Amino acid sequence: MAHDGVCRSKTEVDVIDFSCINGSLDNAPVDIAEIREPRHRRQVWLRNAKGERLGYASSWWSSGDINSIFGQDRTFPIGSSIKDNKKELFRDMKSIFHGHSPALEAEFGHKGPFWGRWYLFRQGGKPLTLIYEVFSPGLCKYLGPIDAPLPRHHHA
Repeated sequence: MAHDGVCRSKTEVDVIDFSCINGSLDNAPVDIAEIREPRHRRQVWLRNAKGERLGYASSWWSSGDINSIFGQDRTFPIGSSIKDNKKELFRDMKSIFHGHSPALEAEFGHKGPFWGRWYLFRQGGKPLTLIYEVFSPGLCKYLGPIDAPLPRHHHA
């Protein structure tokens, strides 16, 4: 299978920034308003064990939740934290988009366009975090080309 290389590889995180933004809207998607103030922003590169950058992510958290979510280690993938803490979450998908960015082209080492999404994780109906992700076209090496024709489905 084409995706075995990425699925069997542990996702690693390079933290670019983890800082308090207080009540700033931070050029984030409008859904940031659902995250209690004061807020922290975490920015990371997502990469595989080979060091290939496969994604960029920003997340916004209520400052009061930081220690219970991350503890002292701010460098692990959010998904790992959620699985380890057995937190039951609902992903409230807000947008899927694609676009161009010279800065991301330089960082990923691939031309755009880039696909991305943003969503809220909710726990017990309350927003826990807003996550904004952009994916590298380098994922095509593992998942197949983006412009490949869709398989035809035969209905009985």
